[in-house]
Amino acid sequence: MENFSFLPSENITSSNDSKESRCGVGYCQPTCLQRFAKPGIFMLFFCLIGILQGAYFTYFIGILSTLEKRYSFDSWITGIILIADNLSPAVFSLFIGYYGKYVHRPKLVSFGLMFTVLSCFLSCLPYLLFGSEIKSISNSSKVIYLCNHSKTSVGCGKLSQNLVAIIILFIANFLNGFGSMAYYTIGVPYLDDNVKKKNSPLYLGTMFALRIVGPTLGFMLSSFCLKFYENPFVDPGYDKNDPKWIGAWWMGFIILGFAIFFVSLPIAFFPKEMHNYKSSDESDTSVENSVTGLILSMKKLIKNPILMFHTLSIVFQINGLFGYFVYMPKYMESQYQKSASSASLFSGTVTMIAMVIGVFLGGYCIHKIKPRPRFLIGYMLFIEIFAGGVLLSALFMGCEPSKMPQNNPALYSPNLQVCSQSCNCSSHNFQPICDINGIVHFSPCSAGCHNYSLVENNKKGFFDCSCVSPPPESALNISATSGFCSEECDMFLPYLGIVTVAKMLSATARVGNVLVTLRCVDEKDKTLALGAVEFMVSIFATIPYPLLYGHVINKACVLWEESCGHHGNCWLYDNTLFRQYLHSLSLSFIFLSVCCDFVVFVMSSKISNFYGTNTKTVENNLHETTF
Repeated sequence: MENFSFLPSENITSSNDSKESRCGVGYCQPTCLQRFAKPGIFMLFFCLIGILQGAYFTYFIGILSTLEKRYSFDSWITGIILIADNLSPAVFSLFIGYYGKYVHRPKLVSFGLMFTVLSCFLSCLPYLLFGSEIKSISNSSKVIYLCNHSKTSVGCGKLSQNLVAIIILFIANFLNGFGSMAYYTIGVPYLDDNVKKKNSPLYLGTMFALRIVGPTLGFMLSSFCLKFYENPFVDPGYDKNDPKWIGAWWMGFIILGFAIFFVSLPIAFFPKEMHNYKSSDESDTSVENSVTGLILSMKKLIKNPILMFHTLSIVFQINGLFGYFVYMPKYMESQYQKSASSASLFSGTVTMIAMVIGVFLGGYCIHKIKPRPRFLIGYMLFIEIFAGGVLLSALFMGCEPSKMPQNNPALYSPNLQVCSQSCNCSSHNFQPICDINGIVHFSPCSAGCHNYSLVENNKKGFFDCSCVSPPPESALNISATSGFCSEECDMFLPYLGIVTVAKMLSATARVGNVLVTLRCVDEKDKTLALGAVEFMVSIFATIPYPLLYGHVINKACVLWEESCGHHGNCWLYDNTLFRQYLHSLSLSFIFLSVCCDFVVFVMSSKISNFYGTNTKTVENNLHETTF
């Protein structure tokens, strides 16, 4: 392909290769490696890293509900863990973004990715320390908690284990933030600096499209791993559709850790600049390479209205869409009664494939058509409005909640029903059953059931239940069956369909978003601009949204796991409240994002040199519109 010419960088000076433009590490710069000093080769490895990093993030998202059950924490604690990998960019992104252009960028990217490798292996540590759930809470995994069954208690020492696990996961995520920051803040400008501007959309589009393959692989990997029990060599006595099922959440981290390690090593061998390429705007003066230079450059960026409003739009967009898609697997589990592995598969694989198509089409169309900045930003604005419409439609695509009415709290607590007060039930042993009236009970014990037998499809049938009205003779005296009540709901496929279409169309604007950030500032400020955007996104989006969404989703919980006087994970959500809270919050952020993008659209005529058609910078064009 001509545009992807795996030739030396298009921006070449006619001097001999310098030390900084040769592949290798230190004094080891063999001639045989120099053929790889090409933008296309770098992009190949860079895309592989992007795929694996994306897989890490969505793998973690896919196993979140399993981690909540395993270590008994709620969605708000989940939010705290999620913000960890954004704390490091919040602290260091501005400095890395500014000083990164003066150092060997490929080596810095490779070094940062080693923190991601460490993060992967550290994430497995809770399993290595505490083993599987089956050893932690019971000597027998096949116990059916009937009325008059001896009450089991969970040792309160388990709470300290859970706290240690949460701290380890937090530290692991914090370390991963360094890898993500190096990839985006340093790697993207390095690639953009070594290709022609007219080809940049195609490179960036391909890079982002292939990177979205990563989230697809991450969800597929989590779906695969969660099909196995936490200890793959133990049969827990129930299948993955049981609420107590804990999948092998730790397995994928090992796979990803080794993969990222071996792929990130070659990145360090690429040259500081390809074939003596040096931006015409680059300067190494002592003023620029100083704290004073950083302050002056930041002032210039802050006075750039297009960059500021565009950044605000990104902040609101990430709050709205990331918050939604991070908790989408949990939403599918609750709303449509999908298993954790199925929810990861549907929320990831299906929709992410659509996003890959969308990003590649967006980048390719920009490369071929080269639309004016005003038209491109107008299209991005339209896509955002469309995404808001999809969220509004999804607000009405729900299923009726299980019959556990909020005005009857006795159904939520195994100890409050008079009919089962003598049964000595525990609030920790959640084994939902569905009685003949279509009502869900916490466990066979809380329904007052004294006996059970196996029925069809490996389900358990319960009888002699004091809290259930006597069954008709035709029911073989069975008062309830194991599991939630199966409810007719035909809204899942329409919901999945419109979300998939929305993701694909939204992805077509991905390349345009990055190009606006890169082109609305001077050439020499590109790396700092991306660092500033990442700083703003970390402080005002990726740090607060997990906490905000976690808090709101907790409000929809109607049944908590309880032990030692503390509540852990949520066993059951009110589907109606969950649906309303999740979609309303996301819609609010999308509305704010649309408002900011409208301002960018109004000022978009000030952006020039979008495809490298002239040599003027945007500084003069923006001079009259600065704050």
